[in-house]
Amino acid sequence: MTALSAPVPPVPTEVPPGSVAWLRASVARFSNGPDHTRRRALAVDALAPVDVDTLQHNASERTSRIMAGLDVVDVMATIARPVPVGVLAEALGLPDVSADVALVAAAYHPHMTPDAAAEAALTRLLAACGGPTEAAAARIGLLVQACDATAGLIGNGLFASLTGKPAEQPVLATRRRIGGEDVTVPLAGTPFGAGPRACPGSRHAVALATGVLAALRGFRLTERETTWVAAPNLRMPAVLRVTRG
Repeated sequence: MTALSAPVPPVPTEVPPGSVAWLRASVARFSNGPDHTRRRALAVDALAPVDVDTLQHNASERTSRIMAGLDVVDVMATIARPVPVGVLAEALGLPDVSADVALVAAAYHPHMTPDAAAEAALTRLLAACGGPTEAAAARIGLLVQACDATAGLIGNGLFASLTGKPAEQPVLATRRRIGGEDVTVPLAGTPFGAGPRACPGSRHAVALATGVLAALRGFRLTERETTWVAAPNLRMPAVLRVTRG
């Protein structure tokens, strides 16, 4: 068994229904065994009818509309997160819930303590999805996991194309339980994971990022250097301001 095939550290399951803790306990990302298999199948089924070419087109069109008439734009805040999440949400039959997804994404991982804003955002997301079911958790989980990861693809790809520097991998590591201990497993060379936990939406993420980047051709950075997100397992710009070339 490879490290990436090992179980994930379990999360508490005796939690308030509809809470961020409940979301963690209800998605494939933090599940093992039959629960993981069943919940992953729900995510795969939700993505199955989503056409990647349409995602790419819609991401490009939405980006172009936002950029029209603006002089300087912080791509990370204005485009990289809200556009992919909004386009994917629409494809999954939801309204544009990107603002709420961003709040939940910031509190999603088990080492984070959700605040009232994140809990309220999840309540609204669950209402949009028809209530707290595993199917709803699967759709929300897809959007949450697309938030920073796809933003990283966009930010790193844009920074590389406009500076000539190599594109960096956005998600650097994940957690697994090996020999009774929780360990950090590097994802170098496998940006979408591998094995039974490989990202089910890798093609969709690439399509969304490709669409956004296509719409940003002809722009240039306002400065050559940038600040980077302060997170141990993410490598992506915190701010990336561009203007028309």
